[in-house]
Amino acid sequence: MRDRESFHMYIRGIIMLGFGMLLFKLLITGDIENFIAPKMLKFIGFTLFVSLLLGSMQILRSGEMKQYHCECGNHSLPKTTIGSISLYALFLLPIVSAFLFSGAAIDGKVAAKRGVTLTGVQQAAAPDKSVAGLLSDTEEQPPQTIQQPPKGYYENLERKLLGSSSIEVNDDNYISAMDVIGQDVEGFAGKQISFTGFVHREEDLGKDKIVIARYGITCCVADASVLGMLAVGLNTSSLQEGEWIQVTGTLGKTTYIDTLLPIVQLQKIEKVAAPKTQYVYQKF
Repeated sequence: MRDRESFHMYIRGIIMLGFGMLLFKLLITGDIENFIAPKMLKFIGFTLFVSLLLGSMQILRSGEMKQYHCECGNHSLPKTTIGSISLYALFLLPIVSAFLFSGAAIDGKVAAKRGVTLTGVQQAAAPDKSVAGLLSDTEEQPPQTIQQPPKGYYENLERKLLGSSSIEVNDDNYISAMDVIGQDVEGFAGKQISFTGFVHREEDLGKDKIVIARYGITCCVADASVLGMLAVGLNTSSLQEGEWIQVTGTLGKTTYIDTLLPIVQLQKIEKVAAPKTQYVYQKF
């Protein structure tokens, strides 16, 4: 009985160490950003420390148990070999899978299933909504909030963007810049803009219009939402779904289902490789 309990304690310690090593690998390689937002990294560091500590303690105690046996109560252990394998496989398979596929990010084609939140429509998309469905249901959807911005943040950002001859949207300001542009479509009309994203198509938009989108993450990949801006011009009909492009164009305005939206009149399209970090995060 003691040897059996010792063995199970040893295996549990190995699993805890494996989980800790996985977190360490994700942090070192930067692949952790495929799963959580950067603001959560401090919690990952704490979890890494606790996992390694508890795993080491379990392994050490498994050796001591052969000499000292606790009579404080019964331990619930799997009664068969198959039961043990099934139980520990539930923990080992996710760890092994994460080691093998930690560099994988959400494919752009998933946008068709999640729905798209267009710039100028500050509502969360239901998973099975198309762009048309999203826009027609905007009054029924709760506002999409990322986190509370510092006082005056958006006002200062809007002044900065309006004062610039060309708006450069990057990973750090993507969500905030798109929010500001969407709130003042008329004011930003005529401004030149450059940004990167993947191509998403909707049947009700026709072949000449595309959505250039990114995945925005609030906390972790489970809450990823698709944020995009309408674009038209050049050879948009030849672009493929999920293809990554860097574009430059002029902001204009369009009305779609009684909703005023910004739209980019494309002047330059360059096909690019998917960035290492394909997600964008709200950063204040």
